[in-house]
Amino acid sequence: MRNKCYFRPALLSLAMKKIICFSLFALITGNLLAQHFSQEAFANRRHSFAREVRTGVAFIPSVTKEGRLNKNFYYLTGIDKPGYVYVFDMQERGENGILFAPDQLPALEALIEQTKTDKKRLILSAFSSDFNQKYFYQAPFLNADSIFVYKRAIKDEEEIVVIREACRITAEGIKHMYKNMRPGMTEQDLFALMEAKFIQEGGNGIAFQQVASGNLGTTPHAGVTDKVPGADEMIVLDIGALKDKYTADVTVSFTISGKFTKEQQTIYDIIYKSLDTGVKAMVMGNFHARVEQSAQQVIIDELYKLGLITNKDSPWQRSFWIQHGFGHHIGLDVHDVWYDYLRMIPEDRRVFMPGMILTFEPALYFPKGGLDARPQRLARLVSEEDFMVFANQIKAVYQKYEGFAVRLEECILIKADGTNENLTKMSLK
Repeated sequence: MRNKCYFRPALLSLAMKKIICFSLFALITGNLLAQHFSQEAFANRRHSFAREVRTGVAFIPSVTKEGRLNKNFYYLTGIDKPGYVYVFDMQERGENGILFAPDQLPALEALIEQTKTDKKRLILSAFSSDFNQKYFYQAPFLNADSIFVYKRAIKDEEEIVVIREACRITAEGIKHMYKNMRPGMTEQDLFALMEAKFIQEGGNGIAFQQVASGNLGTTPHAGVTDKVPGADEMIVLDIGALKDKYTADVTVSFTISGKFTKEQQTIYDIIYKSLDTGVKAMVMGNFHARVEQSAQQVIIDELYKLGLITNKDSPWQRSFWIQHGFGHHIGLDVHDVWYDYLRMIPEDRRVFMPGMILTFEPALYFPKGGLDARPQRLARLVSEEDFMVFANQIKAVYQKYEGFAVRLEECILIKADGTNENLTKMSLK
């Protein structure tokens, strides 16, 4: 890692230059950086980001407007501390930035004032609006977060190693739960089995959790309750262990007895087939939307055979069953840069690229009372009258499956050789 610091001579005193350079060195050698990444990895990310900045000055604070860790700052530095700001100015300092610690506020403010005087282009993080408003109130700026969307979507080799470990830990926790679960346990008991195993395997926490049985599983983010699942009740488990702030994301659907009813097996097989179809197509150069649509079509075709769809060409009937997307990036966030990725990158450019790690998660939900009224999400797609006609047509079949859900989710690494790697292997063997 290059430890050089570049400063404008008229801006900072020699003493302040020494303080800042020393502080950066102390942070690195003092092991404040993420323990499972090399200094070179963070240096490479900073240099890559700086090259995108080109002209102008970028200010990246360590906290967001909500006071939480700015994941983009962490991505560049590996530092999880409030009050820091990283500054990039390619014209003045090349690819090396300046890291300002909390006790270096006067030097930071001097640099900010000089930036304003020079009327340089600003690159700020929209996640850090408090910082922006304090120092650059109403000033026009380029959103630095747009740069991070492209950078963070492609994982470097060290990120892949850590995410692979998070996936391994998550899978081990689920397998440990399978081995030790017993009838009479609550959803919280099942979660506790996994949590203990995560710690034993070296995990650093849990990004999120759902252990939802029966009708609770028909809600995509139901959490964990003290409900005691029946031995043959379908449970939808969605969980991700953390490793050095990077998360996995795995969903399995199972019963404590280990056996499925005929109806549960039917829906499980449909979701498994959809998952298998999607994952096989998740290779370099394929379009995300096309892969998702092909996996969704598997579900639509199978539901039509069962009599749960009356018109396969109906967009609103498709939307009734397909309630959410079938995948997303993972990384420092569970939906890592995903929503910005969808917003910023046109659909015809969303291709799978080497280094991407994404989930794939088809699902079907059969909530109790799901046909009693038109769902709000369909209000603009179909009239209440037409929906009730459809509901009456499929009601007898729907009742066979009412009160449970099936969702499966794996974490997939896109590789440069045209293949992929399943990092979790909980459903697809």
